[in-house]
Amino acid sequence: MELATFTKHGGEPNLMDRNGLCLLSFDGGGVRGLSSLYILKGIMDRLNSKKEARDRMKPCEVFDLIGGSSTGGLIAIMLGRLEMDVDECIEAYNNLVESVFGEKLHRY
Repeated sequence: MELATFTKHGGEPNLMDRNGLCLLSFDGGGVRGLSSLYILKGIMDRLNSKKEARDRMKPCEVFDLIGGSSTGGLIAIMLGRLEMDVDECIEAYNNLVESVFGEKLHRY
């Protein structure tokens, strides 16, 4: 089964091809989970680049299964079960990290 089709223009895969399952997995790693969220933010921004604000998709609407281990599991719950968008998840994750690990994450 082919999981992604290629466009005629640049050979990039069609991210919304529905022939296969689209999975999202987050590893644990404490405060390093934030970097995974910023990578996902870039992906979601690209998917939503031509959509109006009210029509923007959330990760739970794009991915068939979202999972993770340790803090990655917490991120998966926020994005999947709680249906947060990436910006909401980043804010909640920062608050969680500060209260659990006693560290304040800085945005650069």
